[in-house]
Amino acid sequence: MPSEALYALPVDERGLLVLQDLLDEKEWNERNYLLRYQPQRPADRSIAEALAWLRGRAFIARDPNQDSTDAFFVTARGHEALAQGIATVRAVERIELDLHPLIERKARPQLLLGAYEQAVFVAMKAVEVRVRALSGLGDSMVGVDLMTKAFNAQGPLTDPKAVSGEQVGTMNLFQGAYAVLRNPAGHRDVNYDDVTEASEAVATASLLMRILDRVERRLSP
Repeated sequence: MPSEALYALPVDERGLLVLQDLLDEKEWNERNYLLRYQPQRPADRSIAEALAWLRGRAFIARDPNQDSTDAFFVTARGHEALAQGIATVRAVERIELDLHPLIERKARPQLLLGAYEQAVFVAMKAVEVRVRALSGLGDSMVGVDLMTKAFNAQGPLTDPKAVSGEQVGTMNLFQGAYAVLRNPAGHRDVNYDDVTEASEAVATASLLMRILDRVERRLSP
């Protein structure tokens, strides 16, 4: 493996290349693998860093069937990461950064299964359901109209102590997110061929839920 090229890569890309090399070389001993690069400093440290990244994500694990503490095997999660590629690995890490519980429950399973459109759809639907519940607006009020009614200047979810610009901005945020992320999936097939875009759409829904947490605390007696 050309260690000079590896040294310049981000640690996640480097990690997946090292992982593939471990499989190709049928390597099972971390120490032996590192010894190959020991004379090539600082490349040896870049390889060690990549191995640490792999362990931290459970892509490799200590082999309980070997006596050596340096023995490892490539886990099922590691094989899956190689099959999915770096974009999906990064997207999964993004959504593992503590999504709002109401979004995690609804959207994470679909996102991890690759059902990106469904993940975004259910995440934004969860936001809509909560806005309706907190605002007390009826089931006939849906979509952008619901967001407008809930967050306009006299809306039940609007913070009366906030300056007008913040009030309008909050309304626009909910309106825009719903119009861009939820409405299209309700009327036609949306092809999220970019897993990064899908994961960030789900993260946007998580942000909206956290804003609604703040709204609920303000409204609570």
